Amino acid sequence: MSSSSVINDFCPGRTGLELGKNSFRSVQHFSFTWRKLLEKRRLDQISCPKSSPQSPLEICAIGSTTHHAEQARAVIQGELNGNERMDRERQSILRSALQFVDVMAQGRGISDKSSPSLGVCGGDLLDENASIAPSPELFYMLLPEPTTATGTGRSSSIKWPDHISDKTLEKMASTVLSDRDKDHGQVFYQYCVCVYVKAIFHLFQKPRAYKDPRMNEQFLRSKKLYEVSAFRALNSLNFLNAPTLPFIQSLISAALFMQYLGNMSQSWILNSYAARLIVALDYHEVRNPLGNSELDEEIHSVVYWCFYLDRTLSTLLYRPLSLPQPRISPTHLITADQSLPHIPLIRILLDLAQIQGELLDCGKAGDTRQILQNHSRLQERMEIIHSRLESSRTSAPDLVSSDWIAGDFCYYAILVDVLRSRLKYAFSPLTHKECVSYSRKSLKALHHLQKNLEHTPGFVDPYPSFLTWTVLLYPLSPFFVLFCNIIGELDMDDYNLIQDITHSLSQFTASPYIAKLLKLLDTLQSLCMPLVQAKERLGPQAKLASLYPAMATRRGQWLTGDQLPIRDQLAMRDQLMSQDPTYSTESPFGESGNLNSQQLQTPEESYRDEEMMWQLFNSQLSLEWFESEPFSFQGYT
Repeated sequence: MSSSSVINDFCPGRTGLELGKNSFRSVQHFSFTWRKLLEKRRLDQISCPKSSPQSPLEICAIGSTTHHAEQARAVIQGELNGNERMDRERQSILRSALQFVDVMAQGRGISDKSSPSLGVCGGDLLDENASIAPSPELFYMLLPEPTTATGTGRSSSIKWPDHISDKTLEKMASTVLSDRDKDHGQVFYQYCVCVYVKAIFHLFQKPRAYKDPRMNEQFLRSKKLYEVSAFRALNSLNFLNAPTLPFIQSLISAALFMQYLGNMSQSWILNSYAARLIVALDYHEVRNPLGNSELDEEIHSVVYWCFYLDRTLSTLLYRPLSLPQPRISPTHLITADQSLPHIPLIRILLDLAQIQGELLDCGKAGDTRQILQNHSRLQERMEIIHSRLESSRTSAPDLVSSDWIAGDFCYYAILVDVLRSRLKYAFSPLTHKECVSYSRKSLKALHHLQKNLEHTPGFVDPYPSFLTWTVLLYPLSPFFVLFCNIIGELDMDDYNLIQDITHSLSQFTASPYIAKLLKLLDTLQSLCMPLVQAKERLGPQAKLASLYPAMATRRGQWLTGDQLPIRDQLAMRDQLMSQDPTYSTESPFGESGNLNSQQLQTPEESYRDEEMMWQLFNSQLSLEWFESEPFSFQGYT
């Protein structure tokens, strides 16, 4: 099939043809230039080592594993695999995107060689002469007021629950304050990690409760001080220490701390070590969720928080699970404290983490029928979770309503992954449509949060804190599914939605994580530009032929492309000619009205295109690739 004929499918007339040829050449030029820049970058790396980062966050970012490159590759490849009707223009764009993420994959191990140890983070900011012990005033701030029991305290109404209960915090305060002037042992440092991380999350709720900018500036200063202190205490931990409950508590606090910083790889490492200690002490074998002792509550808390981080991060980073499945559902281990409005949301996040963990094993069944049954069960459970998400939203206070919107992003992102996994084994146009629809819902929730930063918890330093438990913690399949839909359907609403989100992210490039994520999204979006420009030339009323399977069947099988009956092929031709009187017979339809066999792909070419399309659609980019040199090229914007 000639390039001119396939361009006319979506860009009829001479102007569209020229645009298509130019865009095709631009894609080829981009690929060539990219390879040259990559080669030069690697040579520069050998001769000129990189300067050391200046901030603790940048130091932590070097060795961080991130999660998006691998996902994008599977999503885009899946689109190429499942589409027999794609013209060469769109194939070229998707192949260029696929090549982009493939090169990132080849550079995956570069960052591992220079990854600093955990203790390096924040080292330049530490005052070795300053005391590491939390001040008494910090404990006064964190310990609950007597009015908390009645639910009338202002701060208690938006308190985020964690694995350190009020009783546990009181015990830690007693130990730390009594040991301030003594030789510090490991328990002291373990408690310090827990206290400083708890103080950081305590301050998260202040900016949306108090709007005075000068007060928020002081909140931010205190938060940064607690971060440095948390690093110091974490650096003092002895990882050869015997397994104990305080050690596990400090590791989970450290994992939550790294997750807040955006360093998901380090968070997974710390939580995995906590999981090993939980197994060593048989805490995961808990059988009685109704234990009322303080020790039982502490054990239950570390188990379900470790479970949440393990399932979520392992799915995100494509790593094996560290914590065995507990004997009882982790949601049954949550304390029944009705005064905390976030408890229903925590239960939902735990159920979603369970879905993520089971999705990893869905494809291990013996046959396709069993695999599809596993997916059907997951989808049914997702429907139940959605109903609970909606019902709990109605009872949530207005002050924390944005947290449920973040939950929407997470829910739909996981649902998209479930549907993509199903599409690998059995394509269905209906499932594909649902996948695109839920991708839009996920990104619309994210876009809403971006437009209403004042209602989200945390600080905008160096980026809004909610990004660490949305786009950096959960799969970005919705982005890549809509990217493929833009290529396949030229949906301008999808294009504008992604453009708005990337534009909002562009103001937070001070973060190495967001900067590299933005580079990926900008690159994919730029590859869509030739098609978008062609669409604009045709005008908003132009209807373009879908690249996705038609909703027609023959003996129960879906028909696509040239498999359609001749009368349907003629109807497609008449539709195109009615949109543009200059539509020529150089299109895939010959003068006879039938598809021109000389312009059709061979079965081998069609199979390769189909394979690439679906691999890209079913991919998840690993953000670890963002930390490699191939991603930081500057030659393409």
